[in-house]
Amino acid sequence: MPGSGALTTRLRAFAPLLGYLAFVAWLTWPLPMVVTAALPFTHAPCRFDPLYSTWVMAYETRALLTAPLRLADAPIFHPTPGALFYGQLALAGLPIFAPVLLATRNPTLAANATFLGGLVLTATAMHVVVRRWTGSAIAGVVAATTVLLNQWMLWDFVPTAPHWATLYALPILAFAARRPATSLRRALVLVPVVVFQSFTDLVYLPPAVFGPLGALAGWRVLRPSTRAAGLRLALALGLALLVLAPFYLGYRNVRAANPNLAQQTSWRTSEAAFPAALPQRYLTGPWPFLFTPASLALIALGAVAALDRRRAGATPPAPYAWEHGLLWAGVGGFLSLTPVVFFHGSFHHTPLTLLQPWIPIFEILRVPSRVGVAGQVGLGILVGVATSEIRAALARRGLRAASLAAAGLVLAGAVLVANYRAYAANYHVWPGEPGPAMPRRYPTQPAPTVPAPLSAALATSPGPLLELPLGGQGGTLPDQHARAMYHAIAHRHPLLNGYSSYWPAAFPVRMALAARLPDQDALDALVRTTGLTLVWVHRDRLPPDGRAAWEQPPHGADRPSLAPLAASGDELLFVVRSPAHEAAQASSP
Repeated sequence: MPGSGALTTRLRAFAPLLGYLAFVAWLTWPLPMVVTAALPFTHAPCRFDPLYSTWVMAYETRALLTAPLRLADAPIFHPTPGALFYGQLALAGLPIFAPVLLATRNPTLAANATFLGGLVLTATAMHVVVRRWTGSAIAGVVAATTVLLNQWMLWDFVPTAPHWATLYALPILAFAARRPATSLRRALVLVPVVVFQSFTDLVYLPPAVFGPLGALAGWRVLRPSTRAAGLRLALALGLALLVLAPFYLGYRNVRAANPNLAQQTSWRTSEAAFPAALPQRYLTGPWPFLFTPASLALIALGAVAALDRRRAGATPPAPYAWEHGLLWAGVGGFLSLTPVVFFHGSFHHTPLTLLQPWIPIFEILRVPSRVGVAGQVGLGILVGVATSEIRAALARRGLRAASLAAAGLVLAGAVLVANYRAYAANYHVWPGEPGPAMPRRYPTQPAPTVPAPLSAALATSPGPLLELPLGGQGGTLPDQHARAMYHAIAHRHPLLNGYSSYWPAAFPVRMALAARLPDQDALDALVRTTGLTLVWVHRDRLPPDGRAAWEQPPHGADRPSLAPLAASGDELLFVVRSPAHEAAQASSP
């Protein structure tokens, strides 16, 4: 059949992508069946963090198309300027999220596409890089599944922040930097890739990217034979920092406007307050960089095979792979530590304490373990090259091609099964005390929606909106605020509500007033200071006395009042009638 060879070649090229698509779908089933209406719910932070991540990507998608110069002025914490820079930007999720949102107008589908698609692309990139490095598809499978079958990726943190699934540039960077660049043009190719991956999270990803690449540039500068290439790499990293600088300026402005910013958050406990215990930190727990028994055994066998290969004087199956795997694993693993560690019964300061005064970003790493994604890439490279070394050793022993292929499949299958058993058994304690077993079905939660009657009323009633009730902790708990932000993706009103990494200094004061509604004095103050126009009340979440208060909200002739605008069951929407505002409207032409 004409063209059948080309078709077969194309299918082979896309086989890893399709294979990891099926694998991720199986691991997260039944989420792929409900991608248009549900989000992951693997643990408690899924109540609010995926809602924030989805909101910020939806806002950025529309803002970049309509008013890119006002991107910083996100419509939360109204009327706070520059509200976007109180939290993560999540810009690296937009290449997947934005086209889906614009095509379907469904933020839930777009968020799930970013989460699931990001996992698939990250595994595929890991596979392709290791396969190119080693020439072995089996090694690619071992590397990709070792990275993917990490609870942090599928269960712990990434489901709460779907834009974090887009880590596929990390293995590409490791592969692209494996050889010294012979020209400035080749070095500059790294700049957009470094910038893109840093956009995943401008706090945690830059150390994961610049750390290994910076160490590599420094090592090359020290060697006369690679000094020019090291300088080219350092120049590329410097240019990437210049591109990122305006975004860091946004964060700096927020910090300057909030001297007590560290206290303006729901997350005041830092991981750094609990010194990491070594070596347990690399062997137990839901961290992005974690050795499983299978990966340790495989790397050890691969190292033995590599020593045997060197004694035999044979050509390495994957030049540069061991060195770069160790570079990314070592630097990523080191940067993911706390400044103080616990080792052999005593506490020790790490060199990270020396970096804090010189590199400001290390002062604000609340969860330094996230930087370990660089180590995760290094681990993938190491298990992949170890697999190729073992196959090469078997080939040197005279194993025939068919037997060699079968041995490779058995090895890959054993590693895959061992890693999956560790994942499925909730493997937090090494070397063999599992926690509660994972559920057979991946947990999901319905995505928040705006009832149709309220949606119609909101479409014709402009102005800032407040959703009530707020919950405890002075009205700053994230649950209700995150739901309000998810609703705002549809109605696009500025919100007095807000949830982010930090909140503005005036936010608790405004929420204290909001919690007093429908009190007349509180309403007066909010109208005066924020221009509040709409109040959405979830009556079923109010205590009995609170429900009674909303049956007859304030209604005065000369002061702001609350008038019913729309209702849907226990969902009530009120409009603020302000005499001053109505007088201004009446006098306008």
